Amino acid sequence: MNVLTNTRKQAVRGLTLIELVVVLAILVALVGLVLAFFPGLVGRASRSTSASSIQDVARAVQINYTTSLSYGTGYDSLITTGGGSIFAGLAPNSFADLTLATLNAADAAAINILGITHLYQNVLNPSGVTDATFNVSTNSIAVADLTPVATLTDVTVQAAVRGNYTVQGTGVYVVVGVNKTASIVGGNNILQDAPVRAGANAAENPSTSYQRYGLVFLVDGATTRTARFLGGVAFSSTGITTAEGNLQEYYNN
Repeated sequence: MNVLTNTRKQAVRGLTLIELVVVLAILVALVGLVLAFFPGLVGRASRSTSASSIQDVARAVQINYTTSLSYGTGYDSLITTGGGSIFAGLAPNSFADLTLATLNAADAAAINILGITHLYQNVLNPSGVTDATFNVSTNSIAVADLTPVATLTDVTVQAAVRGNYTVQGTGVYVVVGVNKTASIVGGNNILQDAPVRAGANAAENPSTSYQRYGLVFLVDGATTRTARFLGGVAFSSTGITTAEGNLQEYYNN
């Protein structure tokens, strides 16, 4: 009887702490081996996800326009409160791809026609704890009162989002961020939540650099000024990127 009892106790015995540590050590070593064979695995996953998310966000605003004749409103202006500079929470290279530009009355009216009536100015967490993505939207500003807006200066990205369209007169590429306060986000809206980009490296941590997705609108026209939606973008450590640009980086690495 004692022999049978001891046998049953040994059969149901769990792993000891030492055995668990050994198993975890083996798993860590295996993960290290896998990452050694795929050094760009995290970066490739980020670029693939970014390309997909950019297209999803762009599709969402297009559906919103089809159903309500509006591309949505309440986006991040990517301008600090008071309009003095580009939002400092952007990754440095993305920050460098933007500049300040003042919309004249005709350009502001053209943006309004797309349904974009107001934007939010942005600040970093005033408590001193950096939060560049999740807690930056502040007071709402009417587009007509914005001075200035964030505009895209990288000609390569301009061409990528513009496609085959030929700019008429002087073009202004207005860039906004899709935040949680946008009218297309939440409840029964097109997007359940404002997506956050999974960074490819430490410089793309959402708490320290703005990792929402963006939208690009072009205002142009030699005589009558009109605005049109061009596409979505991401704010990465390498600069502002398109879906196609992320796919190119994915396959080249």
